[in-house]
Amino acid sequence: MSFWLWKKLRDDWIVKPRAAVVFLVCSVFVLVLIPVFFGHISQGGSVARQIFWGAVGAIGAPATLFLWIGMWRYWARVDASRNWAKRRWFAVMLVGFWYGSVLYCYFVYLPQVRRREA
Repeated sequence: MSFWLWKKLRDDWIVKPRAAVVFLVCSVFVLVLIPVFFGHISQGGSVARQIFWGAVGAIGAPATLFLWIGMWRYWARVDASRNWAKRRWFAVMLVGFWYGSVLYCYFVYLPQVRRREA
């Protein structure tokens, strides 16, 4: 059984400029959360700091999943790259998880969406 949402959504939404902005914002959340994922942010501190990092984490977790799944979908269904490039990005996203998806977003997805809009 395949992922039901994968089949439910059409591919045209992922190449729209609004979707590109959402993926860009999601990638920023992933980058901001890197020190949290690696334990470099302490849990103590002021209440405002705790609220800030709590909000970033609450928004960042679904943003990370949205970016990761969205970049895989774009790679599988829409990406117009050559086969050797797609194979290389497959490895980057497979090994790099959401960090690989951030790289893919910046170096493949966003440039292709911009070219499509031009």
